[in-house]
Amino acid sequence: MSTGSLSLGRYAGIPVRAHWSMALIAAFFGANLGATFGIIPGMLATLAFFISILAHEFAHALVARRYGVQTESIDLWALGGVARLDREPPSPRADGLIAIAGPAASLVIGAATFSLGLTIESGPVAWIGFVNLILGVFNMLPGAPLDGGRVVRAVRWAQTGNKYRAMRDAGHAGRVLGWAMGGIGVVLMINGMPGIFIALTGVFIAINARAEIMGSYIGEQLEGVKVRDLTWFGIAQAGTDMDADSMIWQRERLGSAGAVAVVGDDGELDGLVMEDQLWAVPSDRRAMVMLTQLMVPMNSLPRAAPDEDLSAVLPRLNSLRPVLTVWSEDKLLGIIPPKRLKERLDRAQRNVFSGKATA
Repeated sequence: MSTGSLSLGRYAGIPVRAHWSMALIAAFFGANLGATFGIIPGMLATLAFFISILAHEFAHALVARRYGVQTESIDLWALGGVARLDREPPSPRADGLIAIAGPAASLVIGAATFSLGLTIESGPVAWIGFVNLILGVFNMLPGAPLDGGRVVRAVRWAQTGNKYRAMRDAGHAGRVLGWAMGGIGVVLMINGMPGIFIALTGVFIAINARAEIMGSYIGEQLEGVKVRDLTWFGIAQAGTDMDADSMIWQRERLGSAGAVAVVGDDGELDGLVMEDQLWAVPSDRRAMVMLTQLMVPMNSLPRAAPDEDLSAVLPRLNSLRPVLTVWSEDKLLGIIPPKRLKERLDRAQRNVFSGKATA
């Protein structure tokens, strides 16, 4: 999601980003609301709609913070928003309350603005209220990955004591819900009514529900595996005056970690450079490219402690560069190399497909 996203700043310590697909929704709503209410009211109503989505996601984030779960970012995109938590909720109660916080915020905003719109006879304000009411109700539909699906997961987790079984139950409910919505959308289109958005949303829900089911099986396979089990301890370091060519000549220092930490002039760790980044630089330019030009800032890389469960830290990873740094307090101990992580996840996936996963 971060690819093609624009930073909107940090609020309450949480980075907020907007994906380029938001521009499509802004143009769609702006044009339709502008034609209905006028250009300025239409633009303001569109802006208020986006702000209400942010409020929905911040409700998730702030309740999660109360339970010790931090939010790495809030991303807005064409189908709404996502609050990216750095770990799974610690209990069924926390899971359920974090999930229900977003729809609750939407329903409160919706009820207040819809009532206000009717009172002052303002079409744009009433529209904002109506959309938020729809948003709140829709998100409480009982199927993953919707908030209602998270509530189903929390309830089943509390009932069975098995988080992974609860994830599968919510995922199966999401698949039924998604394909049902997809079918309704297709029927509407066949009958000449607008249904493409319903169909696409249904397919999106069904696909993500399937991913939730698969994730539950893989998480079960990783039960008991700690971060330290895959960590390469000890990372090579280099100063800001090191170039890519010199580092390649010293690549034996990188070990199986395949990484070098760049130490700034102040002695602090500024960033991390992976070996594949060094080789990606054209050979005739390596001597002119400094590690500081290639490094990923250390503060933007996901962190974990050695004794954390591997399955709990997977949500923190960037799928495009799945590097996890391992720390004890403020000291970098090592990293989980992407290759080593991929091998372990592939083994878990093979076990799932070979029938070793728990039903």
